[in-house]
Amino acid sequence: MSDDLSELTEQLNRVLAEETGLLDALDLAAATNLLSRKQDAVAALQGAIIAGVDTADLDESQMEALRGRAQRLTELGEANRHAIERGLALQTQLIQTIAQAVPKARAGEAPVYQADGTKTPPRPPESYAFQRQM
Repeated sequence: MSDDLSELTEQLNRVLAEETGLLDALDLAAATNLLSRKQDAVAALQGAIIAGVDTADLDESQMEALRGRAQRLTELGEANRHAIERGLALQTQLIQTIAQAVPKARAGEAPVYQADGTKTPPRPPESYAFQRQM
């Protein structure tokens, strides 16, 4: 069981390392394609943990290897989270750049909505009054 736990941890480490590399390279499509592999690796590791881990049978070198893999899992999870946050920040910047590129002069053409979601009726043209000075 413990050898399985060690191998399952290493399997998840490999998937996370691969995904983080793809996220850092901004290859979002390839990173997305890893989702099922990552979910399977997480489910297998969780299943092994829920089934019960008996580490009493491990010698010191096996325990050290398991600790190392668990530490690596923590580091990879953190690196993965940072890569996802960087990708989201980049997407936000891109959206803001596109939104700012739309000329503000066209804002008057945009429909205006009321609180109930219906469009505001168009306003009649403003009338101008001219004063005659004497």
